[in-house]
Amino acid sequence: METIRERILANIKTTLEGITQGNGYNFDFASQTVQRWSMHGNTPVDIPMIIITPGDELEEPSVHPFSECTLSIFLSVFYINDKNDAVPTDTYLNRLQGDIKKVVLLDHTRGGEAIDTDIVSTSPFVTTEGQHYAGLVIELKVKYRHLRNDPTRR
Repeated sequence: METIRERILANIKTTLEGITQGNGYNFDFASQTVQRWSMHGNTPVDIPMIIITPGDELEEPSVHPFSECTLSIFLSVFYINDKNDAVPTDTYLNRLQGDIKKVVLLDHTRGGEAIDTDIVSTSPFVTTEGQHYAGLVIELKVKYRHLRNDPTRR
């Protein structure tokens, strides 16, 4: 059985794949454009693209026999717009941020696995002259609980 942490990360991926124009969003994502972090590198199959990277996790004892964890998750969102596009890049980035906020907070419990999910920050990519892509890093904090001696059970 997977850990609660793994189930939360899998839920984030599936949730982000739900960003489609057919579902009322501005963009279309799919399983290949929403990727989990890989030490072997991620492959930009199509843009826009999101890479999900877990960050630090704080763990505190809670009401016996539980531990309460706060997991940081970083969503790196990549975007390219055409040089001749009259719409400014930051307009697209604002739309991407809006779509992500909306879909992530539809179920703040991550399918019942988490206590809460919050979006705590959004930072634009640092860009250099001639860089062919832009993007955002959105940080989520997910609070969840598991049995102290078994991270697969809550």
